[in-house]
Parts: sequence; structure tokens; C-alpha cells
Amino acid sequence: MCDNGILKFEPTVISAVLFDNCIEDLEIETILDYDIGNPCNSSFQYDDEEDVFFVLQDGSLLIIDHDNESYTVEENYCLDIDKTGHLFAFTCITQVEEQIAFAKVVMVAVLMLISMPCLLLVSYLHLTLRLLRNLHGLCLSLMSLCLASGYFVHSVVHIYGIPYTGFIGYVIQFFILSYFFWYFCVCFNVLFNVWYKLPCCIQLSKTWATINFVCYCLIAFTGPATLVTLTVQKGLPGMPSYFLQGLTESIRESQRYFIPPVSTILICSFLVNVISFFGFQRINGYTKAEKNDHAGPTDVIFDQQKYEDVKKDAKCVCLLGIIMIVSWLLEIITFYSGSNSKYLVLCDMVNGLQGVWVLLIFLVVRRRRTIILRWWYDRGSHKIEGTELEELDKSGNHI
Repeated sequence: MCDNGILKFEPTVISAVLFDNCIEDLEIETILDYDIGNPCNSSFQYDDEEDVFFVLQDGSLLIIDHDNESYTVEENYCLDIDKTGHLFAFTCITQVEEQIAFAKVVMVAVLMLISMPCLLLVSYLHLTLRLLRNLHGLCLSLMSLCLASGYFVHSVVHIYGIPYTGFIGYVIQFFILSYFFWYFCVCFNVLFNVWYKLPCCIQLSKTWATINFVCYCLIAFTGPATLVTLTVQKGLPGMPSYFLQGLTESIRESQRYFIPPVSTILICSFLVNVISFFGFQRINGYTKAEKNDHAGPTDVIFDQQKYEDVKKDAKCVCLLGIIMIVSWLLEIITFYSGSNSKYLVLCDMVNGLQGVWVLLIFLVVRRRRTIILRWWYDRGSHKIEGTELEELDKSGNHI
């Protein structure tokens, strides 16, 4: 009904089966509820007085022409009645809401595609540059690569309307979950450095560093693979909650092996970062005690340059963690919110730009920027300043 009038509103509701050239009336009495208001952003009045209107059992509007030779069915419409009791209809020019919803999905998908080259650049530089190709850099590289892969498949699926139930949904779920698992490994690597390797002055050999990296790979890939396997066994679609709203119980159930695991990983990563913070406080205590020791010169109990590098890595990891937690909270809000507020798309946009945040955080830091510029200078495309060279000389022999 278009508006709340005082006239008696009794449209004819029928239960019918529609064929190509005819309509079969099942002659079943049907009663439907109705909403008040025009659902169309743009509409026109269907004013052919000789045509006949019927409301079908599914709520759509059946319009039969006056010659009984053809009919049309409208999904988006409203009915009204004038003072003479004549029934007329307003039908939508286009399904505007569906087009707007699709435009929002495409916009967020495009932001994901924008994030992809940023993530690939981070991954490439940390795999290529010797000074960045340490254990932290390798973990960060694979973390970025997993998110880039997940975003690419996810955005292409939605832009081109590819069905995402089945295998392709599980692939997206695996890559997105791997991104969060790799972030946990990056956090744990900082904790491992600050609580064990730095205080004990341990420099892992190439063999042990490889073993350490393999352990991180097992954690980062086995966890997502297990969750995807459970999703398949339960017969759930596996598509991550991006672009979805949990309006029904079945949709909420489909995220059983995505939203709770990711929330748990982020909580654990936050706790690991807190423990790492106290590790840095512990080392700062050692440093202050050494400076206050006036009895004589003492040996440095840990690699000072290594400590500074780990501290810079920890700051970047924590900053990324804050962005990830905020983005995830916004994702949960958009998923569990039952409204269609225009502000919800802003939450999805923040999520789609995670690749840009990763690039800004891990490549704008001065030491990494200097290393990258030096690499570019070696290729003959950049003239590096003396102050930057001096900084590199201090850390050039350290990985």
C-alpha cells in the first residue's frame, strides 16, 4: 500500500501458476500482510484503466492486459485506491536498491584490487632485498601474499557475479584465514626475539632459522586448512563474511569457522604483543642498569642494533594489529547489523584498504625506506643521500 489512507484496502489476492501463454488459478484463498510506503526511488503510475491487477501468492503484482493476451509481473510496486474505489499501481522504473547494493559491492571490491598491488609490493621487496629477507621479512611477505590472493579472488567473484559456493569459496576462506594466522606468527616472532634471542645473545644458524620458518609455515597453513576442512564436512558455503549480512540463522551459521577463529587469533595476537611489551621493558631495565654501573666497563649483554630493529618491527606490528582489530570490529558490525545504513559501506571500505595500511606501515619506516632506496640506487634510478648511507653502514651487516 502506497500510504496509510482511511479507505478500505482490499486488493484481489490469488494463488496461481503462470505459464508462457496462460495463467492457471488454483482457487486457493490467500491472505497476505502488506507494508505501507513506496519501495521505489523512482516510479510511475500504471494508468491503463482497462488492465487488471492481481496480487499473487508470493506478493508480486500480476498485470493482465485488457485483451487477455499477455501479462507482466512486477516485483517492486505499491498499490493505492482513490475515493471512487478505483485501484491503481505505482511500479518502479528500475530496481534501484539492487543496483545501489551492487554498486557498493563493486566499490569495495575495487578497493580490494587497489590493495592487491600494495601487498604484492611489500611481499616482493621482503623476498628480494637481502637486508629485509630475514625471518620477520619472510613471514610478513607470505602474510601479504595470502591477503593479496584472497582479496583478488574475492573481488573478481563479486565484480563478475561468479557463483562463490563450493570450491572457490573455500579457496577465499583459506587465504583470508592464512593472513590472520601469519599475523599471529609475526607477533610471536617478535616475542621470541625479545624474550629469548636478544637476552640470551642467540644468533640462529641458517639451519635453525629454516626450521623456525618451517614451524611458522605449519602453523599458518595447517590452521586454515583444518578450518576449511571442517567447513566442508559441515556442508557450509565457506565464503568469508565480507559483503554479507547475517540476516538469517543459516547465514550466521555459515561463518562458524571464520568469524570465531579470526576473533580468537586477533585476541591471542594482542596478548602476545602485550607480553612482548613487558619483554622490552625488561631489556630497558638491563640497559639502564648498565648505564648506571660506574664500577667499570662492562660487556654489552645483547646486540644493540638487533634490539633496535626488533623494536621498530614491534611498533609496526602493533600498529597493524590496531588497524586489524578496528577493521575486524567494523566487519562484525556490518555482518550482524540488520539495517541497510549507508554508513555500513564505510566499514567495508576500511576493510578493503588493509593492503594500503600494510604498505604504509612496513615500507615508510625510515630504515626500510633507506634500504629500499639503496636497492633502487644500485639499479641506477635513485641518488641516495649521505645521511641515509651512514645509517645503512651501521646496520648493513645485520639481518
